[in-house]
Amino acid sequence: MTRNTRPPKSLLITGFEPFPGMPINPTSLLIKRLPMRLPDLFQNTLVQFALLPTTWSGRKSAASVLRAKLQPDAILHFGVAGKRRNISIETRAVNCATRIIPDAAGVHFPHVVLEKDAPAARYSTLPVKALQQASLRAGVPTSLSRDAGTYLCNATLWDSLRDGYKAAFVHVPPLPHPNDRTRPGYLQVEQACINIILETARRI
Repeated sequence: MTRNTRPPKSLLITGFEPFPGMPINPTSLLIKRLPMRLPDLFQNTLVQFALLPTTWSGRKSAASVLRAKLQPDAILHFGVAGKRRNISIETRAVNCATRIIPDAAGVHFPHVVLEKDAPAARYSTLPVKALQQASLRAGVPTSLSRDAGTYLCNATLWDSLRDGYKAAFVHVPPLPHPNDRTRPGYLQVEQACINIILETARRI
């Protein structure tokens, strides 16, 4: 390494595998496609991608092993929200968990909180308003959200924030049906996500 060469910053991008009710998870497509689209867009930033299991048993092991191995400077999580029609950038994770909805292995989370003796919420540590503006530049309606749900998306953001990482979570809508004009198409969402990733890389 020369005197003027800085070690690259590291950004971890995650998506999720399919889960009950979501047989095609658009964030799985993102994780497969983005490495082919992004290599030439970054300087001094190492961008790494990972697909997370949608199981409670795999939640901590997958995320903690990834973080320990890759030691990213920041983490940007992507997930799908089945009822949303546009992109949402989550401003917080809440200390709640559903015991109603099973994971991909059919297992229900046994508790109503993610962590005992912990705060009610943990707040995103990346500049969510700047990420929102980056997404909007792709022409996709994008909002800030205070409700990341009580499923694995919320839990994943909670874990990253609890462990002290710069982190944020982006919810994308499901893939639209062919005649559905109320949701953005996948390519629009992908471009918005690229904008969000580029903005994140500039901010770390």
